[in-house]
Amino acid sequence: MIKFVHLFRNYYLGISLIGILVFVIQEIPYIIMPFIKPASNPIMNMQNEIQWIERVQGIVGVLSMCFLMLIVRDDVKLFSLATTKEKVFFALTILMILINFAGWALYYRGYQYGWLIVITQFAVVPLYYLFFGLWKSNYLLVAGATLFFIVHTVNGYLNFIVSR
Repeated sequence: MIKFVHLFRNYYLGISLIGILVFVIQEIPYIIMPFIKPASNPIMNMQNEIQWIERVQGIVGVLSMCFLMLIVRDDVKLFSLATTKEKVFFALTILMILINFAGWALYYRGYQYGWLIVITQFAVVPLYYLFFGLWKSNYLLVAGATLFFIVHTVNGYLNFIVSR
């Protein structure tokens, strides 16, 4: 953790190395996508019908990434599982990324069903960030990820459930 500017209480503008790692882990399916070359790729070919939802999704998504990687707390250890709260939210963070990776594995194998995509690619990614934020007591990230969850999931629902 690198701190630059004190914001309020124990929150600082800085660089969260574990936040960057969490982001990179979530990006692995996109990093390997060019090597897998799925025959069908509806997520990457998605055409949003409602432009304002796409814009809001982009804003809250970027805001969540900023809170993930650029907000640090000086009262939270880099890695701690000392309390029940920490253990539960860490476990939920891991569960969300595993669901996401399982969804991508199915997606790459051609199982590209609407609800499966919405749940495993749209809903669990913001939940991954939300539970990470709860684990690290980064309540700015929790707020951003909650908004991101709502908008991202609605966007996935509109594009993969309603439009089909």
